Amino acid sequence: MAETPGHIDVIERLTNLTFALLGSAKPREYEWVRTHVEGYKGRTDIALTRMLGRDVRSLRRAGVPARMENGLIWVDKDVYELPPIAFTDEEAFVLGLAGDLGTAGSLGAFARSGWTKIAAGGATRTFDAPPIAALDNDISRLDADTVTAVTACVRSNTRMRFTYRPSPTATPQTRTMDPWGIVALNNRAYVVGFDVERGAERSFRAVRVSDVRKVKADDFHHPDRPLQQVVEDSLRGPVVDAVIRVEEGTAHELVNAGTTRDDGTVALTNVERDWLVRTAASAAPDAVVLEPADVRDDVVALLRAAAEQTAGGESVHG
Repeated sequence: MAETPGHIDVIERLTNLTFALLGSAKPREYEWVRTHVEGYKGRTDIALTRMLGRDVRSLRRAGVPARMENGLIWVDKDVYELPPIAFTDEEAFVLGLAGDLGTAGSLGAFARSGWTKIAAGGATRTFDAPPIAALDNDISRLDADTVTAVTACVRSNTRMRFTYRPSPTATPQTRTMDPWGIVALNNRAYVVGFDVERGAERSFRAVRVSDVRKVKADDFHHPDRPLQQVVEDSLRGPVVDAVIRVEEGTAHELVNAGTTRDDGTVALTNVERDWLVRTAASAAPDAVVLEPADVRDDVVALLRAAAEQTAGGESVHG
């Protein structure tokens, strides 16, 4: 028999309540449930108490030891725990990376909706901010075999050799690395590790890595600081001071990186120039670089190139 919309709403509400109570470190007041758990908002005190009573009874019939007493509601965790959710390394990586890259595609939407569903359980990560950039996002171009091979080497602390193409027109290179992980930064994914030939930390654009092979070695190098910092240091280019104009409620990445002035503009100090160009372009037309002029010109050039590429694709398929 098909489920009615009302039945589906009840199931979703009960699921939200269960996750919220399991994720809470202490019993919660009814008002907390009304404020934080989807499905209870807008109810009067009497209606809320009655609804919670019905829902607690429903959960107990389903085997969830929910209880409510003296204005408090909770789940007895000593006798009930949800089974752990297990992901393969590749699944966990892609879910995390999709969220980090903020892709506007179906994978990013899945990651964000998944976090939204379990937010009632106490997760603090938010996907409310818009994507950092939509012009160039690695998540849609990552090769599954490469991700699997790199992840396997990282897990087993195994040296690897791979083919790397610095740019689409460059001659492929063979590189050897002790891999530490794959890190998302500014909408791009990087393979991070110790470059054996160079004798130093290095980051390689993941979409340009292919043909990963394991290499026997007894002297695997381990990281001594956070991988995010390794990537940021290896990629840091020229920095600039800038002033931008941002429409209210938009371009959170830029606003959070600067200081809002009395005239409503945002001042950015000592930010990476390349990051500013790509991030401002992704937020256009809501964000406009007022100065310096050369950064503004580069933003316009990037937008024009993206528009031409889109127009060229439409003409080919039209």
